[in-house]
Amino acid sequence: MKKTPRKKILAMSVFVASILLTSCSSSIKSESNPIKIGSDKKEINFIPASDEDIFLYRQIGISYLCMARQIDVEFPKAISLAAKNYALLISSRHGGLIKELGKEKLPDKNIYNGAILQILDGAIKNCPEMVPEEDKKKFLKTVEQLNQKQ
Repeated sequence: MKKTPRKKILAMSVFVASILLTSCSSSIKSESNPIKIGSDKKEINFIPASDEDIFLYRQIGISYLCMARQIDVEFPKAISLAAKNYALLISSRHGGLIKELGKEKLPDKNIYNGAILQILDGAIKNCPEMVPEEDKKKFLKTVEQLNQKQ
């Protein structure tokens, strides 16, 4: 059975690509792992979430909310899951630490509530037709109250 040059090239490119992907994925995993394990293997030092991390998690939440609403997921369920996912990322990857706040660990409830506000703000800007009017009004009222406290 004779292989054509095109099949050989395809086979070689698949082989090389698999090697490259394997080496890339292992280097990505090691570089992007936000958890540093101390030399005694018991101490785990989390790296606080940077502004870039927060932006990414916020965008993921906004996208999730907008897409879920497009397939008719009820708004309370969609925003709750988006915010829980956001909070889980901050808690599990960063130990509840946010660079801007220093060494103060945020409780999960505070992260969740902050996520709701950030995701809702983004959804109002990116997919306003997917956010019920009542929730838009509640959001604006909450932001107004927060601004008065500052």
